[in-house]
Amino acid sequence: MRTLRWLPTLLLLACPAALSAQEATGGAKIYKDAVASTVWVHSTRTAGLATGSGTLIDANRRLVLTNYHVVEENPRVTIFFPEYRDGRPIPERTYYTDRAKRLGVRGKVVALDKGADLAVIQLDTTPDGVKAIAVAPRAPEPGELVHSIGNAGKSGALWGYVNGTVRQVYRKKWEAALSKTKVARFEAQVIETDTPTNPGDSGGPLLNDKGELVGVTQGGELNASLVSFFVDASEVKRLLATRDVKEVKGRDKDDGKPDTKPVVKRTDPIAPSDAGKVFDAAKLKALEPKLAELFKANAELVIETHPTAPAEWLDKAKKATPAERQELYKEWGAERLKAVKSDGVLVVVTLDPRTIHVEFPEALRKRYPDKFAQKLGDTLVKAFKDKKPDDGLAEVVKLLQDGLGKGKS
Repeated sequence: MRTLRWLPTLLLLACPAALSAQEATGGAKIYKDAVASTVWVHSTRTAGLATGSGTLIDANRRLVLTNYHVVEENPRVTIFFPEYRDGRPIPERTYYTDRAKRLGVRGKVVALDKGADLAVIQLDTTPDGVKAIAVAPRAPEPGELVHSIGNAGKSGALWGYVNGTVRQVYRKKWEAALSKTKVARFEAQVIETDTPTNPGDSGGPLLNDKGELVGVTQGGELNASLVSFFVDASEVKRLLATRDVKEVKGRDKDDGKPDTKPVVKRTDPIAPSDAGKVFDAAKLKALEPKLAELFKANAELVIETHPTAPAEWLDKAKKATPAERQELYKEWGAERLKAVKSDGVLVVVTLDPRTIHVEFPEALRKRYPDKFAQKLGDTLVKAFKDKKPDDGLAEVVKLLQDGLGKGKS
């Protein structure tokens, strides 16, 4: 009988900047630093779905800036932050639409400036570690290089980047058809550039070389070549100073600082779950005191085994390449940790397909040596190949105990 090999899938959950293999420079650095704070906006209308872009401008109060014409009179919208694969934003639209229930974040429109074509949305939640983009103290000068990120509707990819040069900054009046029967009239200070823009980019950030927000993508001149307009940041500051925005509360109403409390709110560690009958019950029970020690040290280990992967994508997982299977287990792992309210390490084993998945969060990665997740995965894979899963799990627990605090400060 042929022995099926154990396929490991290892995942480091890290902030996007920490995933870079080498230091980016120029436009690549601007993009890498800002893309995690750029969002894809979905606004449902009577005539269908309208999409645009936006920028996180206040992490504590979870505020996103976009255009009025992206949200119009819709009081609620859904936004998507970029997910990452190998340190890069996942650009395929279907990745997000297929996972909209899990990845979509609901938001409430809290302020509008219809004249300047701006809107502010407060989100129900934001990803851990995401930072707001600062508003620049001054407008750019003609000749300065600027950078923009957006989600052009005609592009096959999300979170696209382009750069350009400022042509002029001036006061402008213009009209735009929002529908067959509705025409909006705008007036605002604008930045004119030679940056190409497209429908869907609207609401996204225009950034200077410091990565500061200098404008908000509005649109392009249809009868001219490379003439695009961005609402100047002075209009943004005016909107942020209004009562509607000032009255929006942050996460911590006492001092206005971000909520830094850990995800874990339990008083006891999560007991191992061995539905796949992989481990010896007595040996698994004997590990519980050590698991409790890890829990007290804020380095919880969650252990789960299952006879099969989730039924909804079992067939897909069986046929998947190792990279594709890793993505599937990544989603499942994130869902499992959220379900059990843990921010610890997850070890999940399935018998069909035979897979060992280790999920290691960024917060813990800093407390352990380099390539520690890989070491845990290699330890488990070797133990399973040697038909000694209990010894492998015990070694993983020991490694977690011995390695704690030996990472980079």
